Amino acid sequence: MRFLFALIFLLVLSVCQAQEKTVTIGLIGDSTVAEQSGWGPAFAERFDSRATILNYAKSGATLQALSKKLDELVQHQPDYVLIQFGHNDQKRYDTTVYHDHLKSYVERIQKAGGQAVIVSSVTRRSFDANGKIVSNLVKNEKYNYRATLTDYAEAAEAVTEELNLPFIDLHRISIAHHNQIGREESMTYNFKEGDKTHFNKKGAEAIAGLILEELKTVVPELAAYLKVAGSAE
Repeated sequence: MRFLFALIFLLVLSVCQAQEKTVTIGLIGDSTVAEQSGWGPAFAERFDSRATILNYAKSGATLQALSKKLDELVQHQPDYVLIQFGHNDQKRYDTTVYHDHLKSYVERIQKAGGQAVIVSSVTRRSFDANGKIVSNLVKNEKYNYRATLTDYAEAAEAVTEELNLPFIDLHRISIAHHNQIGREESMTYNFKEGDKTHFNKKGAEAIAGLILEELKTVVPELAAYLKVAGSAE
């Protein structure tokens, strides 16, 4: 009889494990999200084995330039896709074009059965004389910047309001974060000396942490897939 109960228990356990939900999360964006110098890898590390993170971000990318990569990503039928662009878009086209491209991304993700989550651009770590982050037009001989990064963040938010989407205002919260920690500590996030845009491991972990705290509120069901503190998984 004990053997029978043990067998039933194992069968039930096996069925439960087979039915355990998994989730696939896509990331698409520019170098501030990408594998080498973005927050994407640190973000992926925070999820347990039930979550698959597909990072399709690419250095130098705009919404327009990465359009075909989005087509590749949605073929995997991700449950969620986090979209973060702006740093390079502001060098190529204005916020109206950015807005329209972003809407197109959302529509294609939804058509594939996924939930789009828009993330506004992480701030550049540029400080003014008072030690506060500023969002200026970046001076560059190669490109004619159309607007500030803040303007593109506001355009991203407008799309979320129009389409009733989850929104992580990373631009705003990253500015607040760097204002709080100050210029000296902020520079310890630099991917290399003088690089105030990209992240080393410390910076990536800090930015991923900001995103995940917001994600717990805007997409609370994903919190169940985060690693438990102290877990080795």
